[in-house]
Amino acid sequence: MYFFVNPKKPPQALLHEYGEALRKHAGLPRYVKFDTWEDFFDALFALKGGVVAFDEFQWFAEVAPEVPYILQKMWDTRGEKPSVIITGSVVGMVKRLVAESGAPLFGRADLVIELKELEPGAVFKWLEDLGIRGEEAFKLYLLFGGVPYYYRLVETWGVKTVEEAVEKLVVGVGAPLRHEVENVLAESLDREYRTHLAILEAVADGSTKLEQMAARAGVKATSLPPYLHDLVDTLGVLAKHKARRTYYELRDRFFAYWLRAVHRHRDTTPEERLGEKALAELPGFLQWAFEAAVRELIPKLYPVQKAVKAVYYATRGGARVQREVDALAVNEERKFAVVAEAKWAEVEPREVLPRLEEAARHLIPPGWEVKYAIFARRIRGEAPADLYDVESLIQRLKARGVEHSPI
Repeated sequence: MYFFVNPKKPPQALLHEYGEALRKHAGLPRYVKFDTWEDFFDALFALKGGVVAFDEFQWFAEVAPEVPYILQKMWDTRGEKPSVIITGSVVGMVKRLVAESGAPLFGRADLVIELKELEPGAVFKWLEDLGIRGEEAFKLYLLFGGVPYYYRLVETWGVKTVEEAVEKLVVGVGAPLRHEVENVLAESLDREYRTHLAILEAVADGSTKLEQMAARAGVKATSLPPYLHDLVDTLGVLAKHKARRTYYELRDRFFAYWLRAVHRHRDTTPEERLGEKALAELPGFLQWAFEAAVRELIPKLYPVQKAVKAVYYATRGGARVQREVDALAVNEERKFAVVAEAKWAEVEPREVLPRLEEAARHLIPPGWEVKYAIFARRIRGEAPADLYDVESLIQRLKARGVEHSPI
Protein backbone atom coordinates (compact mmCIF):
# COMPACT_ATOMS: atom_id res chain seq x y z
CA MET A 1 0.00 0.00 0.00
CA TYR A 2 1.14 3.53 -0.77
CA PHE A 3 0.28 6.64 1.27
CA PHE A 4 1.39 10.18 0.40
CA VAL A 5 1.59 12.52 3.39
CA ASN A 6 0.09 15.72 1.99
CA PRO A 7 0.97 18.64 4.31
CA LYS A 8 -1.81 20.78 2.82
CA LYS A 9 -4.63 18.49 3.94
CA PRO A 10 -6.24 18.66 7.39
CA PRO A 11 -5.36 15.65 9.56
CA GLN A 12 -8.93 14.32 9.64
CA ALA A 13 -9.22 14.52 5.85
CA LEU A 14 -5.94 12.64 5.48
CA LEU A 15 -7.03 10.03 8.03
CA HIS A 16 -10.34 9.52 6.20
CA GLU A 17 -8.52 9.13 2.86
CA TYR A 18 -6.05 6.63 4.31
CA GLY A 19 -8.84 4.76 6.09
CA GLU A 20 -10.84 4.33 2.89
CA ALA A 21 -7.78 3.03 1.06
CA LEU A 22 -7.02 0.57 3.86
CA ARG A 23 -10.65 -0.59 4.11
CA LYS A 24 -10.80 -1.36 0.38
CA HIS A 25 -7.38 -3.03 0.37
CA ALA A 26 -8.24 -5.27 3.33
CA GLY A 27 -11.77 -6.03 2.08
CA LEU A 28 -13.40 -4.61 5.23
CA PRO A 29 -17.16 -3.76 5.36
CA ARG A 30 -18.24 -0.23 4.38
CA TYR A 31 -19.33 0.58 7.92
CA VAL A 32 -15.75 0.24 9.22
CA LYS A 33 -14.36 3.66 10.08
CA PHE A 34 -11.11 4.81 11.66
CA ASP A 35 -11.71 7.67 14.06
CA THR A 36 -8.14 8.04 15.30
CA TRP A 37 -4.65 7.47 13.93
CA GLU A 38 -4.18 4.74 16.51
CA ASP A 39 -7.24 2.92 15.11
CA PHE A 40 -5.80 3.22 11.60
CA PHE A 41 -2.34 1.88 12.52
CA ASP A 42 -3.88 -0.88 14.62
CA ALA A 43 -5.72 -2.14 11.52
CA LEU A 44 -2.71 -1.53 9.28
CA PHE A 45 -0.45 -3.65 11.48
CA ALA A 46 -3.00 -6.45 11.37
CA LEU A 47 -2.01 -6.92 7.72
CA LYS A 48 0.56 -9.69 7.71
CA GLY A 49 3.26 -9.95 5.09
CA GLY A 50 2.31 -6.74 3.31
CA VAL A 51 4.42 -3.76 2.29
CA VAL A 52 3.35 -0.25 3.29
CA ALA A 53 5.04 2.92 1.99
CA PHE A 54 4.67 6.43 3.45
CA ASP A 55 5.97 9.04 1.01
CA GLU A 56 7.14 12.41 2.43
CA PHE A 57 6.80 10.97 5.92
CA GLN A 58 8.36 14.06 7.51
CA TRP A 59 5.14 16.04 6.99
CA PHE A 60 3.47 14.00 9.73
CA ALA A 61 5.44 16.27 12.08
CA GLU A 62 3.13 19.09 10.96
CA VAL A 63 -0.08 17.30 9.98
CA ALA A 64 -0.32 14.75 12.80
CA PRO A 65 2.74 14.89 15.09
CA GLU A 66 1.48 11.94 17.14
CA VAL A 67 1.87 9.52 14.22
CA PRO A 68 5.63 8.77 14.56
CA TYR A 69 5.06 7.86 18.22
CA ILE A 70 2.06 5.66 17.40
CA LEU A 71 4.15 3.94 14.74
CA GLN A 72 6.93 3.47 17.31
CA LYS A 73 4.50 1.89 19.75
CA MET A 74 3.04 -0.46 17.14
CA TRP A 75 6.48 -1.46 15.93
CA ASP A 76 7.70 -2.23 19.43
CA THR A 77 4.63 -4.13 20.65
CA ARG A 78 3.41 -6.11 17.64
CA GLY A 79 4.84 -9.50 16.86
CA GLU A 80 3.90 -9.81 13.20
CA LYS A 81 3.81 -6.63 11.19
CA PRO A 82 4.02 -5.41 7.61
CA SER A 83 7.21 -4.12 6.04
CA VAL A 84 7.16 -0.33 6.31
CA ILE A 85 9.00 1.96 3.88
CA ILE A 86 9.47 5.59 4.87
CA THR A 87 10.68 8.17 2.35
CA GLY A 88 11.18 11.90 2.63
CA SER A 89 12.81 14.77 0.77
CA VAL A 90 13.37 17.20 3.66
CA VAL A 91 16.49 15.58 5.04
CA GLY A 92 16.67 17.38 8.36
CA MET A 93 13.10 16.55 9.35
CA VAL A 94 13.44 12.90 8.29
CA LYS A 95 16.62 12.50 10.33
CA ARG A 96 14.98 13.99 13.41
CA LEU A 97 12.12 11.48 13.14
CA VAL A 98 14.10 8.40 12.14
CA ALA A 99 17.87 8.63 12.29
CA GLU A 100 18.91 10.75 15.28
CA SER A 101 19.35 9.39 18.78
CA GLY A 102 16.15 10.06 20.72
CA ALA A 103 14.01 10.12 17.56
CA PRO A 104 10.74 8.13 17.86
CA LEU A 105 11.86 5.62 15.22
CA PHE A 106 15.59 5.63 15.96
CA GLY A 107 17.23 2.21 15.73
CA ARG A 108 14.17 0.53 14.25
CA ALA A 109 15.12 0.61 10.58
CA ASP A 110 16.66 -2.46 8.98
CA LEU A 111 18.07 -0.32 6.19
CA VAL A 112 18.62 3.43 5.80
CA ILE A 113 19.47 4.78 2.35
CA GLU A 114 20.42 8.42 1.89
CA LEU A 115 20.31 9.25 -1.81
CA LYS A 116 23.37 11.10 -3.04
CA GLU A 117 23.68 13.71 -5.75
CA LEU A 118 23.94 12.69 -9.38
CA GLU A 119 27.40 11.84 -10.66
CA PRO A 120 28.74 14.66 -12.89
CA GLY A 121 28.79 12.36 -15.92
CA ALA A 122 25.07 11.74 -15.48
CA VAL A 123 24.45 15.51 -15.23
CA PHE A 124 26.31 16.16 -18.49
CA LYS A 125 24.41 13.40 -20.28
CA TRP A 126 21.10 14.84 -19.02
CA LEU A 127 22.04 18.33 -20.19
CA GLU A 128 23.20 16.95 -23.53
CA ASP A 129 19.74 15.45 -23.99
CA LEU A 130 18.41 19.00 -23.48
CA GLY A 131 20.75 20.35 -26.15
CA ILE A 132 23.19 21.90 -23.66
CA ARG A 133 26.84 20.96 -24.17
CA GLY A 134 30.39 22.01 -23.48
CA GLU A 135 31.10 25.10 -21.45
CA GLU A 136 27.44 26.02 -20.92
CA ALA A 137 26.77 22.56 -19.47
CA PHE A 138 29.76 22.90 -17.19
CA LYS A 139 28.68 26.34 -15.96
CA LEU A 140 25.25 24.95 -15.07
CA TYR A 141 27.00 22.10 -13.22
CA LEU A 142 29.09 24.66 -11.32
CA LEU A 143 25.88 26.42 -10.27
CA PHE A 144 23.67 23.44 -9.45
CA GLY A 145 26.02 20.56 -8.62
CA GLY A 146 24.36 17.16 -8.83
CA VAL A 147 20.90 18.01 -7.44
CA PRO A 148 18.26 16.52 -9.79
CA TYR A 149 15.56 19.02 -8.75
CA TYR A 150 17.52 21.92 -10.22
CA TYR A 151 17.97 20.19 -13.58
CA ARG A 152 14.29 19.33 -13.69
CA LEU A 153 13.67 23.08 -13.39
CA VAL A 154 16.22 23.72 -16.15
CA GLU A 155 14.23 21.33 -18.34
CA THR A 156 10.79 22.67 -17.38
CA TRP A 157 11.70 26.35 -17.81
CA GLY A 158 13.59 25.86 -21.07
CA VAL A 159 16.89 27.14 -19.69
CA LYS A 160 19.89 26.92 -22.06
CA THR A 161 22.59 29.04 -20.37
CA VAL A 162 23.70 29.84 -16.84
CA GLU A 163 22.58 33.44 -17.35
CA GLU A 164 19.09 32.22 -18.25
CA ALA A 165 19.15 30.01 -15.16
CA VAL A 166 19.80 33.07 -12.99
CA GLU A 167 17.18 35.21 -14.72
CA LYS A 168 14.42 32.60 -14.96
CA LEU A 169 15.00 30.40 -11.91
CA VAL A 170 16.64 32.65 -9.31
CA VAL A 171 15.72 36.33 -9.61
CA GLY A 172 12.93 36.66 -12.19
CA VAL A 173 9.23 37.16 -11.51
CA GLY A 174 7.90 33.89 -10.09
CA ALA A 175 11.40 32.38 -10.04
CA PRO A 176 11.09 28.99 -8.28
CA LEU A 177 14.48 29.30 -6.51
CA ARG A 178 14.08 32.90 -5.31
CA HIS A 179 13.57 31.79 -1.69
CA GLU A 180 15.00 28.28 -1.97
CA VAL A 181 17.69 28.54 0.71
CA GLU A 182 15.36 30.03 3.31
CA ASN A 183 12.67 27.48 2.48
CA VAL A 184 15.10 24.57 2.89
CA LEU A 185 16.36 25.91 6.23
CA ALA A 186 12.83 26.58 7.51
CA GLU A 187 11.52 23.14 6.50
CA SER A 188 14.56 21.16 7.60
CA LEU A 189 15.34 22.86 10.91
CA ASP A 190 11.72 23.32 11.98
CA ARG A 191 12.69 26.32 14.10
CA GLU A 192 14.30 29.76 13.94
CA TYR A 193 17.08 29.62 11.36
CA ARG A 194 18.50 33.17 11.33
CA THR A 195 21.72 32.13 13.05
CA HIS A 196 22.20 29.25 10.61
CA LEU A 197 21.73 31.69 7.74
CA ALA A 198 24.19 34.15 9.28
CA ILE A 199 26.82 31.39 9.54
CA LEU A 200 26.29 30.40 5.90
CA GLU A 201 26.53 34.05 4.88
CA ALA A 202 29.81 34.37 6.80
CA VAL A 203 31.31 31.36 5.04
CA ALA A 204 30.10 32.62 1.65
CA ASP A 205 31.90 35.91 2.34
CA GLY A 206 35.18 34.12 3.09
CA SER A 207 35.03 33.63 6.87
CA THR A 208 35.91 29.95 6.83
CA LYS A 209 37.49 29.41 10.25
CA LEU A 210 35.58 29.10 13.53
CA GLU A 211 36.68 32.41 15.05
CA GLN A 212 35.99 34.27 11.81
CA MET A 213 32.57 32.66 11.43
CA ALA A 214 31.61 33.47 15.01
CA ALA A 215 32.64 37.12 14.71
CA ARG A 216 30.91 37.58 11.37
CA ALA A 217 27.70 35.84 12.47
CA GLY A 218 27.58 37.56 15.86
CA VAL A 219 27.76 34.30 17.81
CA LYS A 220 30.20 33.14 20.46
CA ALA A 221 32.59 30.54 19.09
CA THR A 222 31.60 28.21 21.93
CA SER A 223 27.97 28.41 20.77
CA LEU A 224 28.69 27.34 17.18
CA PRO A 225 28.76 23.50 17.52
CA PRO A 226 24.97 22.84 17.47
CA TYR A 227 24.51 25.13 14.46
CA LEU A 228 27.43 23.51 12.66
CA HIS A 229 26.00 20.07 13.43
CA ASP A 230 22.77 21.09 11.69
CA LEU A 231 24.55 22.53 8.67
CA VAL A 232 27.27 19.88 8.29
CA ASP A 233 25.74 16.62 9.55
CA THR A 234 21.99 17.10 9.16
CA LEU A 235 21.67 19.21 6.01
CA GLY A 236 25.04 18.59 4.40
CA VAL A 237 25.20 22.11 2.93
CA LEU A 238 28.43 22.95 4.75
CA ALA A 239 31.60 20.83 4.71
CA LYS A 240 34.32 20.63 7.35
CA HIS A 241 37.82 20.10 6.01
CA LYS A 242 40.78 19.13 8.15
CA ALA A 243 44.01 20.27 6.55
CA ARG A 244 46.86 21.87 8.49
CA ARG A 245 44.16 24.22 9.73
CA THR A 246 40.51 23.20 9.90
CA TYR A 247 38.26 25.25 7.66
CA TYR A 248 34.64 25.17 6.49
CA GLU A 249 33.35 25.46 2.95
CA LEU A 250 29.91 25.64 1.39
CA ARG A 251 29.27 22.22 -0.05
CA ASP A 252 26.07 23.19 -1.85
CA ARG A 253 27.19 25.50 -4.63
CA PHE A 254 23.71 26.86 -5.32
CA PHE A 255 23.50 27.92 -1.67
CA ALA A 256 26.81 29.73 -2.17
CA TYR A 257 25.54 31.56 -5.25
CA TRP A 258 22.21 32.47 -3.66
CA LEU A 259 23.98 33.93 -0.62
CA ARG A 260 26.28 36.02 -2.80
CA ALA A 261 23.86 37.05 -5.52
CA VAL A 262 20.45 37.31 -3.83
CA HIS A 263 20.78 37.45 -0.04
CA ARG A 264 23.71 39.88 -0.10
CA HIS A 265 21.95 42.44 -2.31
CA ARG A 266 18.20 42.18 -1.87
CA ASP A 267 17.89 44.55 1.12
CA THR A 268 19.83 47.34 -0.60
CA THR A 269 18.89 46.86 -4.24
CA PRO A 270 15.66 47.88 -6.00
CA GLU A 271 13.72 44.88 -7.24
CA GLU A 272 14.21 45.81 -10.89
CA ARG A 273 18.02 45.85 -10.47
CA LEU A 274 18.43 42.62 -8.50
CA GLY A 275 18.87 40.59 -11.69
CA GLU A 276 21.67 42.90 -12.81
CA LYS A 277 23.43 42.49 -9.45
CA ALA A 278 22.98 38.72 -9.52
CA LEU A 279 24.46 38.42 -13.02
CA ALA A 280 27.41 40.61 -11.99
CA GLU A 281 28.24 38.07 -9.27
CA LEU A 282 28.56 35.21 -11.77
CA PRO A 283 32.23 35.62 -12.86
CA GLY A 284 33.59 35.63 -9.30
CA PHE A 285 31.26 32.81 -8.31
CA LEU A 286 32.30 30.64 -11.27
CA GLN A 287 35.98 30.94 -10.30
CA TRP A 288 35.21 29.93 -6.69
CA ALA A 289 32.85 27.17 -7.83
CA PHE A 290 35.40 25.79 -10.31
CA GLU A 291 37.99 25.42 -7.55
CA ALA A 292 35.42 23.78 -5.25
CA ALA A 293 34.25 21.45 -8.03
CA VAL A 294 37.81 20.40 -8.86
CA ARG A 295 38.35 19.39 -5.23
CA GLU A 296 35.19 17.27 -5.47
CA LEU A 297 36.23 15.75 -8.80
CA ILE A 298 39.84 14.82 -8.00
CA PRO A 299 38.80 11.67 -6.04
CA LYS A 300 36.89 10.56 -9.16
CA LEU A 301 40.04 10.92 -11.27
CA TYR A 302 42.80 9.70 -8.95
CA PRO A 303 43.19 7.03 -6.22
CA VAL A 304 42.55 9.43 -3.33
CA GLN A 305 39.61 9.89 -0.98
CA LYS A 306 39.45 13.69 -0.74
CA ALA A 307 41.13 16.90 -1.83
CA VAL A 308 41.50 20.06 0.25
CA LYS A 309 42.94 23.54 -0.02
CA ALA A 310 46.40 23.62 1.53
CA VAL A 311 48.57 26.37 2.94
CA TYR A 312 52.36 26.36 3.24
CA TYR A 313 55.07 28.91 3.97
CA ALA A 314 57.88 29.77 1.57
CA THR A 315 60.76 32.24 1.73
CA ARG A 316 60.70 35.24 -0.59
CA GLY A 317 63.52 37.80 -0.40
CA GLY A 318 64.41 36.65 3.08
CA ALA A 319 60.80 36.96 4.29
CA ARG A 320 58.48 34.11 5.19
CA VAL A 321 55.30 34.32 3.11
CA GLN A 322 52.12 32.25 3.13
CA ARG A 323 51.23 30.41 -0.07
CA GLU A 324 48.15 28.41 -0.99
CA VAL A 325 47.49 25.56 -3.39
CA ASP A 326 43.98 25.05 -4.78
CA ALA A 327 43.88 21.28 -4.20
CA LEU A 328 46.02 18.77 -2.36
CA ALA A 329 45.08 15.09 -2.14
CA VAL A 330 47.13 12.32 -0.56
CA ASN A 331 46.96 8.55 -0.34
CA GLU A 332 49.28 7.69 2.54
CA GLU A 333 49.03 3.94 1.98
CA ARG A 334 50.29 4.27 -1.59
CA LYS A 335 52.56 7.26 -0.84
CA PHE A 336 50.82 9.07 -3.66
CA ALA A 337 49.76 12.71 -3.91
CA VAL A 338 48.00 15.07 -6.30
CA VAL A 339 48.85 18.77 -6.30
CA ALA A 340 46.49 20.81 -8.47
CA GLU A 341 45.56 24.29 -9.55
CA ALA A 342 42.12 25.28 -10.83
CA LYS A 343 41.50 28.49 -12.77
CA TRP A 344 38.33 29.51 -14.60
CA ALA A 345 40.40 31.20 -17.29
CA GLU A 346 42.73 30.47 -20.17
CA VAL A 347 45.95 29.13 -18.67
CA GLU A 348 49.51 28.59 -19.86
CA PRO A 349 50.47 25.40 -17.98
CA ARG A 350 54.22 26.10 -18.00
CA GLU A 351 53.53 29.22 -15.94
CA VAL A 352 51.52 27.21 -13.40
CA LEU A 353 53.72 24.13 -13.00
CA PRO A 354 56.55 25.82 -11.01
CA ARG A 355 54.01 26.87 -8.35
CA LEU A 356 52.77 23.30 -8.03
CA GLU A 357 56.32 21.96 -7.80
CA GLU A 358 57.11 24.45 -5.04
CA ALA A 359 53.97 23.42 -3.14
CA ALA A 360 54.93 19.76 -3.45
CA ARG A 361 58.39 20.43 -2.01
CA HIS A 362 56.78 21.95 1.09
CA LEU A 363 53.77 19.66 1.48
CA ILE A 364 54.73 16.18 0.22
CA PRO A 365 57.23 13.85 1.96
CA PRO A 366 60.33 12.89 -0.07
CA GLY A 367 60.03 9.70 -2.07
CA TRP A 368 56.30 9.97 -2.78
CA GLU A 369 54.81 9.74 -6.26
CA VAL A 370 53.39 13.17 -7.13
CA LYS A 371 50.91 13.97 -9.88
CA TYR A 372 50.65 17.59 -10.96
CA ALA A 373 47.25 18.51 -12.36
CA ILE A 374 46.13 21.75 -13.98
CA PHE A 375 42.41 22.38 -14.46
CA ALA A 376 41.31 25.40 -16.48
CA ARG A 377 38.50 26.80 -18.57
CA ARG A 378 40.88 26.64 -21.53
CA ILE A 379 44.51 25.51 -21.78
CA ARG A 380 47.11 27.01 -24.11
CA GLY A 381 50.30 25.00 -24.47
CA GLU A 382 51.80 21.88 -22.90
CA ALA A 383 53.60 20.91 -19.70
CA PRO A 384 54.63 17.68 -17.93
CA ALA A 385 51.40 17.59 -15.93
CA ASP A 386 47.85 16.25 -16.25
CA LEU A 387 45.98 18.95 -18.17
CA TYR A 388 42.20 19.28 -18.06
CA ASP A 389 40.24 21.93 -19.89
CA VAL A 390 36.45 22.01 -19.66
CA GLU A 391 35.86 19.88 -22.75
CA SER A 392 38.34 17.14 -21.81
CA LEU A 393 37.08 17.10 -18.22
CA ILE A 394 33.48 16.63 -19.35
CA GLN A 395 34.47 13.77 -21.65
CA ARG A 396 36.51 12.09 -18.92
CA LEU A 397 33.63 12.30 -16.45
CA LYS A 398 31.04 11.09 -18.97
CA ALA A 399 33.26 8.14 -19.86
CA ARG A 400 33.50 6.97 -16.28
CA GLY A 401 29.70 7.26 -15.90
CA VAL A 402 28.56 6.36 -12.41
CA GLU A 403 31.59 4.31 -11.45
CA HIS A 404 32.96 4.62 -7.96
CA SER A 405 36.21 6.30 -6.96
CA PRO A 406 39.31 4.60 -8.42
CA ILE A 407 40.67 3.74 -4.95
